[in-house]
Amino acid sequence: MRRFLAILLISLWSASSLFATVVVPLSFEQLVNESQSVVYGRVSGVRAQWTTDRRFIESVVTVEILRGMKGSSRESIVFAIPGGQVGTYLNVIPGAPTLVPGDLAVFFVTAQGARMPVTTGLTQGIYRVRRDAASGEMQVVPPIVETGRIVRGDVKRKPVSLAAFEGTVRAVASR
Repeated sequence: MRRFLAILLISLWSASSLFATVVVPLSFEQLVNESQSVVYGRVSGVRAQWTTDRRFIESVVTVEILRGMKGSSRESIVFAIPGGQVGTYLNVIPGAPTLVPGDLAVFFVTAQGARMPVTTGLTQGIYRVRRDAASGEMQVVPPIVETGRIVRGDVKRKPVSLAAFEGTVRAVASR
């Protein structure tokens, strides 16, 4: 009985200090409309730093804008993603995107007041771009954000051309 009580108390104590990240799945229309900027770009730098309250580590990502689809007309954009490594301290956030210099993607970015902008919907706001080996065409690969079963070969997960994707973003943004 004492052992059970000790385990129960330790479990309750440790559960009270847990944090969770909950991301609500967004439709494509919501993703476009809730983003201040939608840009196709190349990651030119990633730098990890402590948050101002020194409780977490975030990575500051600099993206060289290759093409603007909504909002920003600057040459580059800077935003933060959760997680990263500062010295010997590593902060891993399950489900958070990881980026490295050279990555190509379409970024959906939202500003939150005085804070640094973030990707809209966490991983939902990053659509990776790759060159198709057969045609040489740049293709956008949608992220997996659906709940429930993931079906291999699902038509909704097929890559689309960058030009078609840009057209869809512009059409949704103009409504």
